[in-house]
Amino acid sequence: MNLNFIGTSSGQANLNRNHSSILFDLNTAKILIDCGDGISKSLLKQKIFPNEINKIIISHFHADHLAGLPSLLTQMIISKRKESINIYVPKGLLKILIKFLRASFLFIDKYEFEINLIEFEFNKSLKLETNFSFLAKQNSHIINKYKLRIPDLEFISVSFLFDINDKKIIYTSDIGKNEDLYIFKNFNSDIFITETTHIELKKIENFVISQNPKKVILTHINFDDEIKIQNWHSSLPKNLHKKIKIAEDGLKVKL
Repeated sequence: MNLNFIGTSSGQANLNRNHSSILFDLNTAKILIDCGDGISKSLLKQKIFPNEINKIIISHFHADHLAGLPSLLTQMIISKRKESINIYVPKGLLKILIKFLRASFLFIDKYEFEINLIEFEFNKSLKLETNFSFLAKQNSHIINKYKLRIPDLEFISVSFLFDINDKKIIYTSDIGKNEDLYIFKNFNSDIFITETTHIELKKIENFVISQNPKKVILTHINFDDEIKIQNWHSSLPKNLHKKIKIAEDGLKVKL
């Protein structure tokens, strides 16, 4: 079983990195987390075909995490997919997702395979496979940015705790403030995956020192920040430098 980094860029377009997406390649299923713009090509570059994806989980609806979903479903339709697919979104966003797909001329009940759209609740573990479950907690990423200006829409962004064969993998997705790093502070993580665009590097360093996850992987990287992140990583004490890895598209981590 592997954790594959399909896209490691931020919302900023980058010739060297695709938009946000990770994939859990399990023995029983391939579970995709987020579908950033260009996801179909990103998968093909890593020799993963759309019809191999069994389940999709979306953290929030920014384009670099969601915009590739219509294209990915279109590839499945073109290739005559037969197997059903489940797409999981935070509770409160289902109606918005249906409108988004319809605006892309995708109608979930019109194809040879079932497209099941499922809402998941916060703070409640959901089991998707015998050896795979996840827990979602809302973070402050979108709330801080939009809610006061556009009060009539749902603004939801979540961080995840994945449990795979009793291994704990935390994925911050996009966060809004430093405190969001600690949403799952009571869990000892085997792998802690954090974005780098909306968080200070020093705060990540402090988090690693205080919480001591076994492995830390940095993703969601702005092109403009590449050198800064590399220089910071190089300057870390040996024990932290060894523990923290800067992700690249195509990185595979054995689970």
